[in-house]
Amino acid sequence: MRVNFKSIIKILGIITFIEGIFMLPCVVAALHFEEWKAGGALFVSAIVCVSIGFVILTQLKFDKIKLKLRECFFIACVSWLFASVIGAIPLYCCGEGFPFIACYFESVAGFSTTGCSVLSADDIPKALIMWRALCHWLGGMGILVLLISVFPLWGINSQTVAIAETPGMQNEKLAAKSSDTGKFLWISYTALSVTEFILLVIGPMDWFNALITTCSSISTAGLIITSADSWMYELAYVRAIVVAFSILSSLNFVVYFMAIRGKWSDILRNIETRVFLGIIAAATVFIALVLRISGTYASLWQALKDALCQVVSFISTSGFYVCDYYSWPALAVSVLFMLLLVGGCSFSTSGSLKVIRVAILFKMIRRGFLKQIHPRMVKAVMLGGKPVSAATASAVTTHVLLYFGILALGCILLSFNNLDMETTVTSALGLFTNTGVSLGGGVENFGYFGMFSPFSQLVLCFLMVAGRLEMYAIVILFTKSFWKHNKANAI
Repeated sequence: MRVNFKSIIKILGIITFIEGIFMLPCVVAALHFEEWKAGGALFVSAIVCVSIGFVILTQLKFDKIKLKLRECFFIACVSWLFASVIGAIPLYCCGEGFPFIACYFESVAGFSTTGCSVLSADDIPKALIMWRALCHWLGGMGILVLLISVFPLWGINSQTVAIAETPGMQNEKLAAKSSDTGKFLWISYTALSVTEFILLVIGPMDWFNALITTCSSISTAGLIITSADSWMYELAYVRAIVVAFSILSSLNFVVYFMAIRGKWSDILRNIETRVFLGIIAAATVFIALVLRISGTYASLWQALKDALCQVVSFISTSGFYVCDYYSWPALAVSVLFMLLLVGGCSFSTSGSLKVIRVAILFKMIRRGFLKQIHPRMVKAVMLGGKPVSAATASAVTTHVLLYFGILALGCILLSFNNLDMETTVTSALGLFTNTGVSLGGGVENFGYFGMFSPFSQLVLCFLMVAGRLEMYAIVILFTKSFWKHNKANAI
């Protein structure tokens, strides 16, 4: 394959510049908290990033760049890996003695909105916690989606880049110019973030905790909770805000596009939104009944509240915790991990399979049963009153098979740590779905994966990035056809 190095340099330059800009508020936070080493690391990193990005964007003159889809897959993969390397530098240079692989893991977990860690939040300076929260926020809507709105300014066609970063389900409601789509998505995303921040600040939170909570929850990356501030997340007001905005961020952002246009009837008829909210309601009631009948909770109301929080946490792939769900009955925990596989809606900040794919898959399974009973039956798969095309059905089937194939590979590679099966399998599942949760003796303290070896931490990084890019941008790089120009191998 002929690699367009000019486009790669230009895009990486933009990413470097943006990350440098976002490090500057963290420098101010370091000065406020008198964290001089962390502030120095952030300041030097920010200056270097901004300078390099500025030189690339102003001094290197490129003609208008036309990108092919094959090149965009490569750029999408390289961009996310590169952004994670840049994000790891302040952690590595802060003087706390963190290993680079651990710093890279933290950065990948940030940008992929997985929210897990191999370091304790109590050991990380507050300025770097803020940097990680901003990484969550940047990764929530997608770095390349942010760049889509500015690509035309730099002479890069952006539509194919958008397809490469978010392959699969496309929506005809946002069929306008991709740069306009990118602007709308980020405006909606920013509006939700500002609203949540204001609601948290007028509540019991100070500006710092409100900021990191907003950045982490609005990107469905979970919560960064230190032992000193854990009491805030026991308050009903904070829980309600986090749950509400996790749901809003997990909805298809096309819903907000329709709301601006005043198409409320279309929103009510949107099949994906209805299924998503229906799953939340049904799972919450079921788990609450299990908790009450089993005697885990003495009050049905308290069981409903905790069940709702954890159901939203898992299905939105936020992965936050407000109660010791690992001590719940096995039936309740099993339902939570099934929700983890479903994920949120397409065109949202959530990870995993996505509701629309799961809905189509179950429709196809149902048709398969009917075909066994009526072999000559000709029946289309219907979704929202419209037939699902054969190409879409094939794409969903391929996606699901590839999804579980990579998940199985991840479990095999993690098994070399010789941890128990529960820890191994749920760790692979939690990170591949970008939820950052797990079960087992090694991860009882929620979201901590420091017990894995450096090699396994790199495997977990691969799973997080693959899950965030919906696999194709990474997996496609390992095929022969990708590297052979204008040639496809026979199947």
